Amino acid sequence: MTRGIGQYPGRVADYHGPQMVKDNAYRNLALHRAAYVSASLDYNLTAQLATDGIVTRDMPPTLTVSTREGRLTLRDKDKPFDGNIHSYVAMEGNRNYLQMDWTGMAVDVSKITLNADLAYHPEAADSGYAIVVMASNDGRRWQTVGELKGDGLPGVATKQQVSSDPNKQENKILLPLRNVKTDIVLTRPGRYRHIRIVFRMKGTAYWRLYELNDGWLPSAHFGSAFAVEMPGKPAATSNSAAASGSAASANGQQPWLYVDLGTTADIDHLRLHWIHKAHGGEVQLSDDARSWRRIAPLPDDNRLDQTISCKGRGRYVRLLMDKPDDSRLLVLSEMEVWGRGGLVAQANDHRAIHDWELRRDGDNQWIKATVPGTVLTSYMNIGAIPDNRYANQMRQISESFFQSDFWYRASVTAPEAADGQHTYLNFDGINWKAEVYLNHQPVGRIDGAFIRGRFDVSRLLHQGENLLEVRVIKNAHFGGVKVKNQVSTDLNGGVLGADNPTFHASIGWDWITSTPGREVGIWNDVYLSTDRGLSVADPLVTTQLNLPDTLATMTPVVMVANSDPRAKSVVVSGWIGDIRFAKTMTLQANERREVSFMPTEFPQLSQQPMKLWWPNGYGTPYLYDAGFEVREASDSRASSVVHYKAGIRQMSYADADNALKIFINGKRLIPLGGNWGFPETNLNYRGREYDAAVAYHRDMHYNMIRNWVGQTGDDEFYDACDRYGIVVWQDFWLANPWDGPDPYDEQLFLTD
Repeated sequence: MTRGIGQYPGRVADYHGPQMVKDNAYRNLALHRAAYVSASLDYNLTAQLATDGIVTRDMPPTLTVSTREGRLTLRDKDKPFDGNIHSYVAMEGNRNYLQMDWTGMAVDVSKITLNADLAYHPEAADSGYAIVVMASNDGRRWQTVGELKGDGLPGVATKQQVSSDPNKQENKILLPLRNVKTDIVLTRPGRYRHIRIVFRMKGTAYWRLYELNDGWLPSAHFGSAFAVEMPGKPAATSNSAAASGSAASANGQQPWLYVDLGTTADIDHLRLHWIHKAHGGEVQLSDDARSWRRIAPLPDDNRLDQTISCKGRGRYVRLLMDKPDDSRLLVLSEMEVWGRGGLVAQANDHRAIHDWELRRDGDNQWIKATVPGTVLTSYMNIGAIPDNRYANQMRQISESFFQSDFWYRASVTAPEAADGQHTYLNFDGINWKAEVYLNHQPVGRIDGAFIRGRFDVSRLLHQGENLLEVRVIKNAHFGGVKVKNQVSTDLNGGVLGADNPTFHASIGWDWITSTPGREVGIWNDVYLSTDRGLSVADPLVTTQLNLPDTLATMTPVVMVANSDPRAKSVVVSGWIGDIRFAKTMTLQANERREVSFMPTEFPQLSQQPMKLWWPNGYGTPYLYDAGFEVREASDSRASSVVHYKAGIRQMSYADADNALKIFINGKRLIPLGGNWGFPETNLNYRGREYDAAVAYHRDMHYNMIRNWVGQTGDDEFYDACDRYGIVVWQDFWLANPWDGPDPYDEQLFLTD
């Protein structure tokens, strides 16, 4: 039984999100319903923010970037601030400038951090240079606040020669290149809304400006409103609020915004909360989002809060907007559609940890959450945002809304307690970091997307229901949005690599676009487990064959832990098929130890005629039922048991320094396969999906999958590869330096 084509997870039993049901309450039917627009001012102020339930009077943060040639496009204006040292803005000529104009925010500046290249004509560069920083708070009155100048050439010479055409469209002459990486300390530090950096040097072919100060992108400064710029020249100057963002108008068409109520509903009236209002237009209704009928005009008055009577019945409600004010902007904080018969989310979870809810940090609106699942998945599953895997609907979702910490909460039903029993709260994966609380008491912290959290909560749990709260902390280095089109897939990677281990690909690559939130959330399982103070975990078997014979000598290994504050005499036992082994040892108080069963001690593990695991095309990938258990020596009951599938195989390598060769069970493996980045954009594959996808690899006669940059961490992926004879080339969380920096926190990387 499946939930439908393209619905992940597909198996009904694997889905733990809410069910959407129809109700008859009189309410705002548009709250947390997906909205769509013809265009938006930037990647932050999208349709989503018109139905997020947050009403504001403040103009949301926006940024315009311009040079002597004019305003930069939506993608280009982010390049000096996206943390990618390979994306740049080019400025040609002896005198040019880069100007930043913010609305809805200002920036604190004490210095300008400049990373740029300069291509120049050496025969003409004989009059020195000046880089002048100017600032303003109104865009009209400017003052010089910093300067870097000299009689020679700026920066340091490189050995590189570059084309005199910055866009490499024409093969012109080759010019020398200098790198200018410096701080310009301001003589008048302060908080400004407008900054202009003027570049003056005789003989300049062009500057390539790679990076300026951190924290200047509006996506890091959330403001809740949809915004679009109407076509036509703004009434104000290019330094005004009217010029914010890019010319993301509706290609000369009348802009529109519609909300999908999810079902046919009875509509009574609209409430609109404007910041810059439309003085003309109409309210429309539709059953299919293609054919629209007019049900009311948009009033031409000066009220920013409007109530519009528009009785009707339909699923889609659209605003067709016209006649902006002098700013040429239409900015709508919230669109409310009041009526009956809409959809509400109902919890559909009967696990011990259940009734998950979620809210954005700083917002008091809780929504029904899906766990496991990213934050984006939770919003999608209640219908608050469009399906981001379809068409260009990813860009209908707000970058700035999801560039935030998020809070989860759930109810935990305590298991029946027994003497000496320990209860653990387990997290198999969160992104990026997390603080965990149980009944308002701190439990622990998780750092990194691929480390597990296991917390002994025995003393914090009480009988009945308990409150679990998790603050999930966003990535520190989000970067900018990549734009893909017929001409280019945009640059790979970016500054998100500094946060590795994380889902680095979510910043955008040639095979995936930028994902809002960068996969923030509780992406893997959360569950309770119990033992009597002793546990086993992380089993492993390594194999050595007596080549050319295939008799196997095996070394099983397992992690054993004592959670009690006293030493214990314990028995650790294990099995691989019909082969069994055990040893007695002493574990100190709170000790965690790796326990190995050496074939020199256990002859039943040495020189055994075992069925071997072979890669696809070389033989059968045979798997043995295997496991470990631990108990106190004085107790016949197992405290903890772990079951796994064991493939008996020997891996060996040759010529690793120049032409790597891989051997399995003594036979050379010719790798056939490809990269596996994400299973899908929102990380929603489960066992059913992994089984099908890896089986396709088997059917295509592949024998290897590269787990690209270590982006897949689900046990079900590795289990499927074991079943189908697929070798996993396991990357660490490192891209090459071109695609993003090495991790800034080396200890975090090593711990994960």
